[in-house]
Amino acid sequence: MRDQPRARGLRPFFSAAATLVACSALAWIPTGHAREAQRADALKAGYLFNFMKFVEWPPLAAADALTVCFLGNSGVYDELSAGLADKRLGPRRLIARRLAPSEPTVACQVLYIDAERLPDVSDLIVARPAALLTVSDAPEFLKGGGIIALFDEGNRLRFRISIDNARRANLHISSNLLQLASAVEREG
Repeated sequence: MRDQPRARGLRPFFSAAATLVACSALAWIPTGHAREAQRADALKAGYLFNFMKFVEWPPLAAADALTVCFLGNSGVYDELSAGLADKRLGPRRLIARRLAPSEPTVACQVLYIDAERLPDVSDLIVARPAALLTVSDAPEFLKGGGIIALFDEGNRLRFRISIDNARRANLHISSNLLQLASAVEREG
């Protein structure tokens, strides 16, 4: 009988411990989701970096640096810019810049647009300056004038390329990259 009062005294402890465990489990869920989002952003940044290796810009657009501009969520920007200090594309150093939707893209050779921001800048894609490689994860990006569209397929990141939109931008995309695309879209 002496143990019963002691057991009652432990009930609040176990109840508090159970609450703490439950709260810890709930706090862990977003962290797992955040890790998955970071992984997805890292994959997109890796694809973006590799796309640049297989694109030829016109000679006039060739400078000592290649500027990659970003509109929207900072995840892909953060992942790409973190590793740019030691990377080059041939003789060109790489620069990452975040843009506001109203900022001009004249100094950019590559523009990544987060799907959430595309409606705000859709007319920018159509009236883009020549020699601007546009990449997005928006579903209808190619139909709106974009060049490379990223998408998920069966837990894999894939991409489609609009060869006509690339030609209009005066960009040449390597046949090696075209072969890796899940689809190469052409008009007519």
